[in-house]
This record gives sequence, C-alpha cells and structure tokens, in this order.
Amino acid sequence: MKRWDSSSDRIGQSYELSSSSRLAEKILNSDDLQSAKNDDHDSIPISEVEPVNILIKLNQAHGNSFQLHIKHGQQSDTWKPKPESWYFLEKGYISLGLNPSTSIEEYKKTCLIIESQMKTLSEQVQNGSIDIDNARSQAHHFIQEQNPWQFVNRYQIDQFDLIDLSMGGIHHSWEENLENTVGNVVYEVQLNVTDDESTMRSFDQGKIKDDGSIRPITIDDYFEHIDTNPKHNTFEYLTRTPDGNTLLKTDYYVLEKYNISGKQPQQTLGLWHHIYVQDGTIELTSDETTLHISKGYSCFIPSRVESYVVSSTKATILVTHSP
Repeated sequence: MKRWDSSSDRIGQSYELSSSSRLAEKILNSDDLQSAKNDDHDSIPISEVEPVNILIKLNQAHGNSFQLHIKHGQQSDTWKPKPESWYFLEKGYISLGLNPSTSIEEYKKTCLIIESQMKTLSEQVQNGSIDIDNARSQAHHFIQEQNPWQFVNRYQIDQFDLIDLSMGGIHHSWEENLENTVGNVVYEVQLNVTDDESTMRSFDQGKIKDDGSIRPITIDDYFEHIDTNPKHNTFEYLTRTPDGNTLLKTDYYVLEKYNISGKQPQQTLGLWHHIYVQDGTIELTSDETTLHISKGYSCFIPSRVESYVVSSTKATILVTHSP
C-alpha cells in the first residue's frame, strides 16, 4: 500500500497507468504484486492489449518548477500539448495562474536574473570555488529577494479539490508549505507526453543537484506561450465541481469517483477503464474472473470487457476512461 502519511514511506511518483505499463495477467490479488514486481515473465505490455495515450500518476511533492504546456492547436516545432488535471488526495499548496497585477516584462526579467545567478552558482560548485551547501544557501536568499512568487497566484488547496489544466497555456506549480509536512499528494491524469516534449519552465525553485548541475529552463518559450487572459488565470475558472460520480470530463479523459457499499455494476461502453482503489478493499468480477484489490493499487479493464461488478462493504474507487 502506498503510504504518503508515513514519515518513513514516501511515494515520490508512482505511474498507475501509461502507454508503457505492463499488465500482470495471472495475479488475482494485489497483495501478491510485491513478490512479482520485478518479474516480467508473467506480464505483458499494455500495448499488446490496446493502445493507451493517458498517463496517470500518483505524486507526492513539496515543490516543483514554474511551468506550463502549450494549448492544443498552437503551432510549435518544439513543444507538444499535454492536457493535465489534478485531484488532491490531501491538502496542498500551489501556484496557479498569473497575478492580475503582474507585469509580464518584470516577471520575465526576474526569471532571467535568477537564471543568470543559478548558472553562476552552478559553475562555482563545479569548479570547486564554493561547496554545494553554500551554493544552495546563496540561491535561497537570492531568490527570496527576487520573489518570483509575486507574479503568480498562490492557493491553499483542500483535500479532494480538482484543478483542470487541460486547456493549456496556464502557469502552474506545486509549492512548499512548512505546515504541510506530507507535501502535495496528487492523483494526476494527463495525456501521455514526456516532459521534454511538453513542459516549459521559467523557474526551478533554486534547485542545485549534488554535482552542482542545474536543470535547463526555457524562459523565452514559457513567456511566448503563456495565456495572459485574466479570466483564464482565476482559481474559479480552473477548478471543477463534481457532477454526481463524474469528478471531471475533458476532451481527452474522464475521471469518476464511486463510493462502494455493496455491489456496483459498471458498463464499459466499448472503452477501457482504469480502476484505482482510493480507500478500502474491493472485489472486481467480470465473467468468471475475480480480482481482489487493496487501497493504493490499480487494475486495467480492456475495452473488450463489456461489463464488470465492483463489490465491497466500504470502499472508494477512481475510474478513468476516454470521453
């Protein structure tokens, strides 16, 4: 079980579904997965069952870079769109959208100043003129003085809040909060596109690797593709309210939530279904096959399966499928 509430066990990042997932066909109980996780002999690539272009990740992070993805339909020789949506399993802290008073020119200037200083510190660590701890301390104080957060909106996020960034072009990041020791625990649904192909960054939170290197950022591209429409940069515009069992529905994926108490029949309607057990334990039955799935585990239902039944005395599941 993935235990993000434990001080010793942290998720980091768990890929629940991707185009490169492998399916453990012969395992009927999630408790048996640990012993088989390094054995590919009893699993098959999901691509042999059917193509999947959705990536589902369970993340636990205290902070990440200022970033955005281009909109669908925007022309770029470098970048591909990556619609994504966040479902918070715990309270969180994020930046989202531009502050209405932001000067784009000043914001970009600040990012360039920080990038220049980070490159200098990186070079000094790598040539041995300062140690890594000194560099990180200098980076922290310099960035606090520059204060790039003044240009974006920051929000405390409640448990089970939904953020939809599928439109693209919107600034976003997960942020650190000393009061939130667990960090941002996010069930993230997105198109299966790599970061290198899709993610533009303007600021990387002053991170320096142990060898002194820093991650390349793409300030010019970030500011070329950012959506500055004030309406699109509000919390109200980017959050979603559940409609019955449907948490959110986009042009690319649908995320649903079911509280199970007894038996819940489901029809696939010719679509594959991904099931994640958020709480409790379930039995999932289709034809003559029954799976036992505990909290924190997932299963994949191919589109050729017409229906299935989820049974539990008390459980909560998240179901993802195509629109």
